[in-house]
Order: sequence, then structure tokens, then C-alpha cells
Amino acid sequence: MWLPTEDPKTMEYGNLDKSDLPEFGYIKILNRDNEAVIFVKESFIVGSWCMEVSSLEEFHENKAMKRIDIANDSKLEIYETNNSLFETLIELNEECKLSLPIEIKLILNERVSDISSRKDLLEKYRIRAPSEEDVENLLLNYKS
Repeated sequence: MWLPTEDPKTMEYGNLDKSDLPEFGYIKILNRDNEAVIFVKESFIVGSWCMEVSSLEEFHENKAMKRIDIANDSKLEIYETNNSLFETLIELNEECKLSLPIEIKLILNERVSDISSRKDLLEKYRIRAPSEEDVENLLLNYKS
């Protein structure tokens, strides 16, 4: 497995926002049991790799996709590349390339949030942001 040594664009735990997904790049998924990488190109997964930590056994392509699990405590590192570097990555990691690309939302649909803003999220769950008056009343009525 060859990957460039650089800092991730974003690091998350368990959940991704659609805005975090790179147009060209890869996502490292770190769990207690395994470490995985999925290669993302324009909302499609085009390659995958997974290593079982206990045995150091590696899996590629569809076998890796079956083993990838994104739990709530999974650490997700999102790396963004340009098209040229991405094509080089896929070429150097030929064993990871999937025969057919998979839509990323089919794999991550429970984990990827479609909500683009805080306002939309508050409306979805019918949460009213407290006004200044509400905050002042809470502070005044607080009993120690």
C-alpha cells in the first residue's frame, strides 16, 4: 500500500458530513480491529484496502469492502488530492482497484449526513435556539 505522507484535510469520529468527502482522495478508517482505506473519486468508491490488526492480514477490492465497518468510535481521516495524484495512487495501488465503482452513499448512507447547516439540523429536530432573554432567565433562576 502506497500513500503520500501528508496531514489529513479533516479528522472525524464515526460520522461524516457530505461536505467532508473529497472529490479526489481517500479516507482512512481506523478501528480497534482493523485499518482500512477507501479511494474516492467523484462520489464513488473506486478502490479499497483493509488490514486486520491482530493478524496483519491484508484484504483488497471487494473482500476489503466487506470487512470495512464504520462504528461510532471509528477515527476517520479524510485526505484530498488532485486528479493527477489520485490517478497515480490508483496506479500504484492497482491491487486495491474495484472492478466496478460503488456509489459512496450506498456504503455510508447511514453515516453520511445530508444536512448542510446548523439551521437545517435545528429545524429537522425542532430545536429552538435559546434567545438572550432565555439565557438571562436561566442564569437568574439558577440556584446553587
